Amino acid sequence: METIKEKDIELYCCYSLNLREFLYKNGVRYKLAALNPNSKSLFWVYVKNEKLDKLLSEWSANKKDASNQ
Repeated sequence: METIKEKDIELYCCYSLNLREFLYKNGVRYKLAALNPNSKSLFWVYVKNEKLDKLLSEWSANKKDASNQ
């Protein structure tokens, strides 16, 4: 069995409540919620994987479509 090393894990930080809700509705859960010490903004940390990447691409495409209307 292959062991996953810490350096092999990629993380994604999300500062958007709307994006967090979109990910949640599509079955992706964050691993950690934290407060940015500089901005005092809440953010959520996800482990990057194929499903997250697909949903982030979908989110970006939908945002571009909405801004072109």
